[in-house]
Amino acid sequence: MPTEKIEELLKKSAKKAKTLQFAMSLPESGIRYSFSSTIPHQRFHSASAGKLMTATLIFMAIEQEKLSLETRVNSILGPEKLDGLFVFDNTDYQGEVTIRHLLGHTSGINDYFESKTFDGSSFADDMINNPDTFWTPEKLLDYTRYRQKAIAKPGEKFFYSDTGYVLLGLIVEAVFGMPFHQALETYLFQPADMQDTHLCFYSEGFDQKALAPGYVNGVDVHLFRSLSADFSGGGLSITAEDLSKFLDFLQNERFISRKFLDQMATFEHKYRQGLHYGLGMMEVRFEEFFFLLKGLPKLQGHLGVTGVHAWYDPKTKATFVLNVGNTKDIATSFRLLIKILQVLYKR
Repeated sequence: MPTEKIEELLKKSAKKAKTLQFAMSLPESGIRYSFSSTIPHQRFHSASAGKLMTATLIFMAIEQEKLSLETRVNSILGPEKLDGLFVFDNTDYQGEVTIRHLLGHTSGINDYFESKTFDGSSFADDMINNPDTFWTPEKLLDYTRYRQKAIAKPGEKFFYSDTGYVLLGLIVEAVFGMPFHQALETYLFQPADMQDTHLCFYSEGFDQKALAPGYVNGVDVHLFRSLSADFSGGGLSITAEDLSKFLDFLQNERFISRKFLDQMATFEHKYRQGLHYGLGMMEVRFEEFFFLLKGLPKLQGHLGVTGVHAWYDPKTKATFVLNVGNTKDIATSFRLLIKILQVLYKR
């Protein structure tokens, strides 16, 4: 059985990892399998894998004709949210930014999490050095507004931005007329029976102590209030099994129809070598890591900075979810994922 070989790989990897969760579903062979190095159904922080859910809610709103990809963001959010975020070469472009730009990271807005500030400091250091800070969406926007500058005109450049996804969360609130966590619960968590998933610090039932360790630059931040620095950019408490359920629902058109799923999966920009970006979704192309991996499937989904993987194979509808809970272990997590796929795809 392939699960025996995979369990062997996971147990070996777990000895070196801070934490390790894995889940897969193989519909063609009827196999569902999960593993946790800690407790069963271990909750962990989703990091940017949660962007898939924010993008799904936006596409649900598009399908319901509440907005379109070309809707101007300033027709939904006022200047108090947008002022200062899109000023490039002394021109304010906030009136030109569309939903498409935000989803595909081409709005020109900077990124509070990965980018340096004017004084050279980084958000991750701020998060670690000030663990009691509670980051509201407004504070996150202000971080970019006052400490960074826009990097291009809208539509001119691909630049991955967590700040842009905070704006998308506020747009979800405006178009659905409810708080972001409630939209997640109503339209995604409840239909997919994701009983162990919550928006950190907002959903009733969120239990911070139940999270697995999550290391950012070598520091475990899973009990910090500053972990609130994510919101709609990926701030979920989730299990591997629930993330697998979400991927099943998404690819089987239970949330949005094929037309809009195909729009998410237009991978026009390179995020990193082997990783390409669409509209709220990534595609991993293993042959770009190493040419001998060309037999492995192109997987679609999203990656999180702490080594959270949420992928599905559109050909077989298999899903693969992995968490290693450590920004320093992303490369290691990809190596483990490749070994698992090699077992399954006999490459």
